[in-house]
Amino acid sequence: MTYARPENTVRACLLQVGSEVVPVYGDDISGWSFESGIGMTRLPIYQSIEELFFALVNMNLCVEGSA
Repeated sequence: MTYARPENTVRACLLQVGSEVVPVYGDDISGWSFESGIGMTRLPIYQSIEELFFALVNMNLCVEGSA
């Protein structure tokens, strides 16, 4: 029996911003997003992990209910 990795395997990471831990998915080649892509097509939103982390920090600093 041979084991093969599926083509749509996506790397998962946990980022901590303040007291919140957020799962993120992707890599620097395909891009990063909050969606794992399991059961649907993953749409990368951010090109680097630094860009995604910056967005998380900004969302965390914003008062809830105001954008």
